[in-house]
Amino acid sequence: MNLTDKLTAKQIVYSIGMSGRPEYFSGRGAITSDLNYDILQKIYKKIEENLGKGASKNFVRMVRDIPKLSATDFLCTLYMLEGNNWKWDKKLLGNQNGIYIDGNTDEEKQVSGMMGVIGVLSHQNERDETHYIRDQFLFEHGIKPKKKYDPRGFVREYY
Repeated sequence: MNLTDKLTAKQIVYSIGMSGRPEYFSGRGAITSDLNYDILQKIYKKIEENLGKGASKNFVRMVRDIPKLSATDFLCTLYMLEGNNWKWDKKLLGNQNGIYIDGNTDEEKQVSGMMGVIGVLSHQNERDETHYIRDQFLFEHGIKPKKKYDPRGFVREYY
């Protein structure tokens, strides 16, 4: 806990069992094994409990606006939302494109960078399961998905 007894975004992420390090997911694309409805919902509830309804509503807006919901982009944007006092603004969207390099040492940064390169070269970063990750979460929070999908994941029509 910090001095105000409110959890930080990173503490919230860790408390639900997800890694809070964007570089951990670097180069993997938007996949449901990294980020999914259950994770989003748990984070939403922790934000609402610890920071209030305003912060949790802004979290929903953030999830709505991220173009490709890779765990890397999600975490970077979540930390930007926290840094903006939990007030959402589309200007907070970064340009990570699923790649993030960081570490405590030069060796850790090199490994993080190599994992990102491997993800790109193996086309893992191209995976995009954003609609599976986002749509149910948005629907449950009163926002209709932008597209309608058939059971195989193909777009059938726009709303």
